[in-house]
Amino acid sequence: MTRPIPANAETREFPAAVVVAYCFQSANGPVFIVYKGRQSKPAQRIAFGSVERRDEQLAEYVKRETAREGARQQRQQAAHGLEVGDILYRTWGYEQTNVTFYQLTRVVSCRSAMVRQIEADTIESKPGSMTGTTTPRPGEFVAGSKDEMRRATGWQTLGAGKTAHGDLQKWDGRSRNVSSYA
Repeated sequence: MTRPIPANAETREFPAAVVVAYCFQSANGPVFIVYKGRQSKPAQRIAFGSVERRDEQLAEYVKRETAREGARQQRQQAAHGLEVGDILYRTWGYEQTNVTFYQLTRVVSCRSAMVRQIEADTIESKPGSMTGTTTPRPGEFVAGSKDEMRRATGWQTLGAGKTAHGDLQKWDGRSRNVSSYA
C-alpha cells in the first residue's frame, strides 16, 4: 500500500476509529489527510485557516468514525439467539403485502443459521377483498425449497441487512396481514 505522505507530516493514529491522520503545514495553511483502514486513497484532505480549527475538525471526524466503527462491529458480532424449529418470516411486496415463512433447520453458530421455506395457510378477510391473514405450517416445507444460510445482523433478525427481499424476523405466533391483486 502506497500512501503519499508529506515529509513534514505528523502521524496521528486512532485505532478505535480505524483511522490514521497526517497533519502538516502546507502553503495553503494547516492540513490533515485521513486514511481509513488499509485504504491507499485518502478519505479526506482538507486545509484550514488555523491549527486549532484543523484539530477541532479532525477530532469531530474521529468521533464520527469511532461511532460508525462501533456500530459496524456490533452488527458484525450480533447473535441471533434462535433454536432449531423456530419460525421466521419476511414481509415483502410492491403495492401488496406478501409474507413468506421459514423454519430454522440448523444452528451453524451464534451468528448464522440454516432456514428453509415452509407452507402457510391464508384466510381471506371477506370474499373478493384481496386482504387477509396468513399463518405458517411448521414442518411442512415448500416443495423444492432448500436450506439457506443466513447471518445474524441483530436481535431476532437474520440476513445480510436490508435487502430487496427483506429481513427475516422471529415469528411471534400471531397471524400476519397480507394483501394482493389476484
